[in-house]
Amino acid sequence: MQLQRLIAGSILCVAGIHLIGHVSAAKAQDEIDRPVDVPVSAVLEVEADGSVTDAWIVAIGVWHDDDALQDVLRDQHPLTDGEAGWASLILGRTSTWSRMTDSLQLPFGATAPPNAVYIALGNVGGQDAFTFSDTSIGFDLRMLHDLYGVASEEENGDRIDRFFAHEFTHLMHKSWQKANDVMLTSALDRALWECLVEGLGNYRSLSGRWIDPDRALTQHALDVLGRLERVFTDRIEALEHATLSESEALMEGISSGAFDQKWGALTVALFLSQEAKGDDRRLRKWVDAGPQGVLALARKYLPEDLRARIPAPRD
Repeated sequence: MQLQRLIAGSILCVAGIHLIGHVSAAKAQDEIDRPVDVPVSAVLEVEADGSVTDAWIVAIGVWHDDDALQDVLRDQHPLTDGEAGWASLILGRTSTWSRMTDSLQLPFGATAPPNAVYIALGNVGGQDAFTFSDTSIGFDLRMLHDLYGVASEEENGDRIDRFFAHEFTHLMHKSWQKANDVMLTSALDRALWECLVEGLGNYRSLSGRWIDPDRALTQHALDVLGRLERVFTDRIEALEHATLSESEALMEGISSGAFDQKWGALTVALFLSQEAKGDDRRLRKWVDAGPQGVLALARKYLPEDLRARIPAPRD
């Protein structure tokens, strides 16, 4: 009887150790799956007299060489009412954006985020939304007003949140690239990297026009994807054997122009949406696969007649 009690006690002890081990492992995984919030601050880089600060000049330097920059700066001007409305909207969103950063990190696993994110607001020479360093985002207030109208329109609250999510995703990809050995040795490699980086960014830009409340593609998204995936296949097939000079024309429109014409970025964004199904942790393997993962992703989601034309990913 005493022996049976000793054996039973040993079994319970071992079971308890295993349970603690499983709980500890689950807790550790939970810590990975719940990243910390990143502080976000925004600064209006336009003075009362309309001159922009040195910080904004640095920001738009990613778009203009020195000569062009001088021409751009001749258009400095005080904030218009429309621009001021966008500035007010953005300045009021920073705490919300900070709380968004934990979930935006999920596709990147253990990749370290920026310690803080700085947002520069200007009104000349930029793009609607862009990154200009590993920790910095720019918004051109004039571009936002010209492209999307009055900031107070109902859809613009969600729109600016999506823009922040898109650009923060680019910051996370910059951090991931630094931590990983990404080799872009051919025209195809560069195109695939553009598809991946901009595809994940544009995944964050998808509105209810593209994704329904159940996280499925809308009919509009399916119609556009049906058109773009053929362009995607034609271009990727051609880029496999293209020279660097030939690749410039082939890459046209890969991630620029009208949103529904981005044959690389939007196609991959819609593939990623089907993969995630509302759980962005499912995207980690595609981030970790790097540029070659785009080929595997395409071979998974393209129609059978197009799938066979996509090169197999390299090991």
